Amino acid sequence: MTDKTPVGPQIGNSADHFFQSDSDLVTQERRTAKRENKAGDPIECTSKVLCLVLSEKAEESEYAYIGESGFIAKRINLLTGKTTKVFKGHTGPVTCLGLWYKDNDEYLITGSWDKTLIKWNTKTKESIHTFVAHTDFVKSLAISHFASILYSGSSDNFIYSWNLVTGEQLQKFKGHSRGIEDLALDETETFLFSASSDGYIRKWNANTGECSHVFKGHLTSVYALKIFNEEMWTASADKTVKRWDLETGEPDTTLAHPDFVKCLVVIGPYVITGSRDENIRIFEIGNGDMINKFEGHFDEVACMAVRGITLYTGSLDCTIRKWSIAEEDIRTKTENKKSLQKSIPIKKEVNSSLLTEEEERELAELME
Repeated sequence: MTDKTPVGPQIGNSADHFFQSDSDLVTQERRTAKRENKAGDPIECTSKVLCLVLSEKAEESEYAYIGESGFIAKRINLLTGKTTKVFKGHTGPVTCLGLWYKDNDEYLITGSWDKTLIKWNTKTKESIHTFVAHTDFVKSLAISHFASILYSGSSDNFIYSWNLVTGEQLQKFKGHSRGIEDLALDETETFLFSASSDGYIRKWNANTGECSHVFKGHLTSVYALKIFNEEMWTASADKTVKRWDLETGEPDTTLAHPDFVKCLVVIGPYVITGSRDENIRIFEIGNGDMINKFEGHFDEVACMAVRGITLYTGSLDCTIRKWSIAEEDIRTKTENKKSLQKSIPIKKEVNSSLLTEEEERELAELME
């Protein structure tokens, strides 16, 4: 008797859903049902939220700046949910942003898939300067406040440094074989760290562009990194978050997830992560236990930031949500704990195709 069990993804047979697999339809139905979820007091945005930074001015602590897939950046009042300023000028999704302060003035720096970065005066919304050199999507940036230097990372595999006052291009950092997903400076701003879709993290002299170490341990794209108390934390498409000893260059902690991890923050004894599976998880660093999970987003959690005892998260579901991370709220829910797994550094083979599977998926999602 012939086994007629279908093999591979099943295509929905409804006339309204041609070319969608059964799993795609299940995901779509689940997300539709979750749209009415008000967990996290959602702020509705006009397009997918890709990046988020909180104002550092004491008198503007209620404001955040966000970058959206709809080619714009915005300033949003986090208390009222209202958009107070819109920055228009990019011709592609705004994928990264940062704030720079000089002479009591605040400037917004945005990077885009249009291959450029723009410096804006946040009071007037005026575009002050456009930084042009990258030949592919700009995906990450970092700012040295001491030296007034901007660092930008791109899908062209390079990092550039720029004088924020004059706009002059300073250095070109070469070494990664795929796009630069995230950048971070250490506390002294002496060293720049870069996370790449080639699976590696590199440590650079921030002034000379010389690479002093390559961190190997993730199996595929590294999406995010944070430097905290002389430690480095990274998030990856290999479904893990790792903590690295910066002296030895080796990972000493691995936190397993069920899906790609897109963003993270480290707050005191906790590391908080955002994932493609739409959930936010809180882990206790000391023992590696997952002590809480916030559910509310109905698409990938793309970015997060913390002020005081409030966590703000942005998602491809076009919302920003806020969550209390006061001690009593963090420990309200304790089921589904996950233990640490010891990491084993493995060198991966680099795919020679133009885009990785993750990059192709990211492009498709952002252009929906």
